[in-house]
Amino acid sequence: MADYIVLDIGGTKIAGALIRNNKIIKKIKLPTEAKSSPQRIIGNTKQTINQLHHSKIKGIGVGIAGQVDQRRGILVSSPNFTKQFKNIGLKKILETEFKKPTIIENDANCFALGEALFGGGKDKTNVIGLTLGTGIGGGIIINKKIYTGSQGMGGELGFMVIRPKNPIKNYRPKDSLEAYASGTAMFSIYRTLSGHTLDPYTIEKKVRQHDKAAVKTMATMSQALADGLSSIISIFNPDIIVLGGGLAELNILIKPAIKEAKNQLPYHLLKKTKIVTAKLGDDAALFGAMALLKK
Repeated sequence: MADYIVLDIGGTKIAGALIRNNKIIKKIKLPTEAKSSPQRIIGNTKQTINQLHHSKIKGIGVGIAGQVDQRRGILVSSPNFTKQFKNIGLKKILETEFKKPTIIENDANCFALGEALFGGGKDKTNVIGLTLGTGIGGGIIINKKIYTGSQGMGGELGFMVIRPKNPIKNYRPKDSLEAYASGTAMFSIYRTLSGHTLDPYTIEKKVRQHDKAAVKTMATMSQALADGLSSIISIFNPDIIVLGGGLAELNILIKPAIKEAKNQLPYHLLKKTKIVTAKLGDDAALFGAMALLKK
């Protein structure tokens, strides 16, 4: 009976789980303290593992946001952490500490693999995962394997170029999907339109109250997401796209985007591509990290 420790290290929290027979038997969360020193972040990571560790652990899997050198197990860089937290040999650090085989992978890749093998895409061959949160991450699964690209940067779908049909005056970010359809985008677009600073949940509430700035913010985001989804389908022709992250739960964003994305597609067969929300929720990246350990 093999037990695996898996982590999903984000900018706010470290989610850790003990998985046995493809089931989570224990789960904990600790603060990442992402803007503190590298030593503190690594310490919090070790503390999470220690709370799950026992003598028969088979391996440790880590999903983390940013550019990852999978072969060497190094976090090259990440926008979620302090600037000093780069070129971190996390694999070596954890293997030295815990004496267990360890893998390090981009968190969105882990999310996509988890959904492809155990979640919404488990009966599919080619799956695209898109995480819609503070930023936008992506993972490409081809024949049940992660496509990482030549430098390990494959799947950075949040960086695809998006140019809105109706640009917002005085809002001039880089023309990317992340700049127009993420949680950060929602915050920034609404502030540009209204002059007020609100969190995404309050902005959603104001959409339902027909606040003009909020309605335009959501319409802009939904159109950008539709453009991104139609491009992904046209380029990859996947069996399914699985949407995760907090914004994937906003039907007023997701439903219009899916409908518009399908309308933009030129071929009838492409319109059959399924677009669903994550079945595993926040646990998808944990299951993806486990799957990499079992290979």
